[in-house]
Amino acid sequence: RMKHIVLFLKGIAIGIANMIAGLSGGTIAYILGIYEEFISALANLTKKFWPNFLYLLKVGIGIVLGIVLAAKVLNIMFARILLETVVFFAALVLGGIFMDRKNLKLEEDEKSKSYKYIIGFILAFLLVIGLTIVNVIVLKNPQTPDDRFIEVGFKEMVILFFSMMLATLAMIFPGISGSLMFMILGVYYPILNAISDLTVFSNYSTEGFILNELLIILPMLLGGVISLLFLSKPIKWVFNKYHKITLYVISGFVIASVIAIFVLNFDGIKESFKIWHLLLSIFVSLPLGFGLSYLLHRFGNKPEIKEEK
Repeated sequence: RMKHIVLFLKGIAIGIANMIAGLSGGTIAYILGIYEEFISALANLTKKFWPNFLYLLKVGIGIVLGIVLAAKVLNIMFARILLETVVFFAALVLGGIFMDRKNLKLEEDEKSKSYKYIIGFILAFLLVIGLTIVNVIVLKNPQTPDDRFIEVGFKEMVILFFSMMLATLAMIFPGISGSLMFMILGVYYPILNAISDLTVFSNYSTEGFILNELLIILPMLLGGVISLLFLSKPIKWVFNKYHKITLYVISGFVIASVIAIFVLNFDGIKESFKIWHLLLSIFVSLPLGFGLSYLLHRFGNKPEIKEEK
């Protein structure tokens, strides 16, 4: 029974992570030690349907609840304690990489080809940084926490469908932030607010509210399901076939994502900066983030998977 509760709680953590721009739900799943089990359950859903379905259901309910909870509180947190929130999650992610550093150690037979691991890390790092630069400098697409979908037409539904496919891929492949993809495409805050609005029961009496929410949620749901069904098996194959280099790629994504979330929130941090924000970030958020990362790593029980030659 406790195992079921733990899976549910881990699902909540993954759901919360999925809503934070710059943080990957897949990364949290990896830190929590259920990433490989989760991908395996997806990939083998048709072979052993019932046990895999029950496993995914426990985690999935937690993920949905985590997404809803995050949507309700994130705007408040980013509005009031932006720097502290960013520092906490940055410490959580970097702590996970530090705790897992032994898995990045190259064996003797791998050292002769160390360049491929370094290249994988650098390419992954540059990809996330490049996407961030596109968002901040090239697109110059101003985004505020108040952005919403006023009317959802065919164009918006297509964007939501493909955005969710990319975000789900990010969840499957740890290190890439799905919400960061949302932010680059300019739909992060509208999606955040749409999910949050679902929990305000007075909205249901507003004309057109339910239809508008369905037009947002259905294409996202369809994009997510298609992405899960078609991408879980190849991702599992890559993770098993090229395990060590995949870990280096993940590390590149993770470290770059930490930088990205600071860059994307730089204007907000600058505008709201007070010395007490900095002090709280250093003496509260930083140790809490690293402390939680340590606890997650210690109780994560990550399975050891050997690289297939």
